[in-house]
Amino acid sequence: MAHIHMATTPGVTIDGFRAVAAKHNPPQDIDGLLAWAAGTDSSGLHVVTVWESKAHQDRWTAEQLFPAFQSLGMTEVTSNMQFTEYDADELYIR
Repeated sequence: MAHIHMATTPGVTIDGFRAVAAKHNPPQDIDGLLAWAAGTDSSGLHVVTVWESKAHQDRWTAEQLFPAFQSLGMTEVTSNMQFTEYDADELYIR
């Protein structure tokens, strides 16, 4: 079952997203990642990812995302994140 993960991070820009993305595997090489989208508005950075499973998302977060934050000295960022996640009952990807 596909797993949807949405994160909102106040005060982070798309440049911050790109800096973190440069520290982990590119999207095409992330195991289990089906789609991602990132953008900003007045409330900060929004990232939506679609995974083959929650286990894929959890593994990538532990093995790649959090180490990328650490390497950039962005450990405080994770304490400000707001998350919504759920398993998709329906999924269509073109």
